[in-house]
Amino acid sequence: MVLRMREPYASEFRHLVRLGAGARDVHGTPEAGYARRTHASDAFVEREVARVETHRHSSCAILEAFAGRAPRVVDVGCSTGGTTVAVALSSVLAPEVTVGVDPDPLSLRAAEVRARGHGLDARRVAFVRTEPDRPLPFPSHSFDLAVCVSVLEFLPTAGERRRLVDEMKRVVRPGGLVFLSTPNPLRLRDVHARRWLGDLVRRDGYPWASPPWAMRAMVADWERVPIERWTVARALGLPASVVPGPVAGALGWAQTWQKLLVRKPRTRELAA
Repeated sequence: MVLRMREPYASEFRHLVRLGAGARDVHGTPEAGYARRTHASDAFVEREVARVETHRHSSCAILEAFAGRAPRVVDVGCSTGGTTVAVALSSVLAPEVTVGVDPDPLSLRAAEVRARGHGLDARRVAFVRTEPDRPLPFPSHSFDLAVCVSVLEFLPTAGERRRLVDEMKRVVRPGGLVFLSTPNPLRLRDVHARRWLGDLVRRDGYPWASPPWAMRAMVADWERVPIERWTVARALGLPASVVPGPVAGALGWAQTWQKLLVRKPRTRELAA
């Protein structure tokens, strides 16, 4: 069943996206490229409308398979709330509270409209504005799951990326999970701007992706949840049991998106 926004929320959401909600992804740099708000095309608007369904069948499917119930969830860099709402509507994750955070007030307004259009009130789904390169406004150990989908590539420096991942690790409880999804840079054109060698030849205001070894280094002190066989098998349309682990590991390097799911140690607290 396809999940659709009810009216009048769907029309209001489309209006906000046309004004530029979801169309500014880089913050804290001179206004150029993805750091400049732009008016949306009809195709962009419809992609934004469809993001709940997109994430329901991608990121949410992984989380449902490996995370299970997650009473408190934070979606970091939520933009117009596609992932936030998909998580909140999951009957497997079944969160009691889902919080989306983002620096852009117009995107957050659209996210609120999206949530209400899917029947989610502020007691179940809330949205909070954050400042770029500042700590997340939550106490340590506040959430069972932190989700960050297609966000890290828009942070201008490797240091900012590490600090944001460290913040997600801080706000998750011992035994909780952090899920990261970001483009794989091992290709000639970057995923978002479609620039040749865009992940290597970096420009202010444009995205670039961290290499797999840098991503893994950010979470090396946590337990990796082995999702690679499942994700590769799903991409191939095969049962996970028939894909050998080494094959899954090798094919994982070729996928468009890097996906990491890690668990916070239960036996000790990491330094904040």
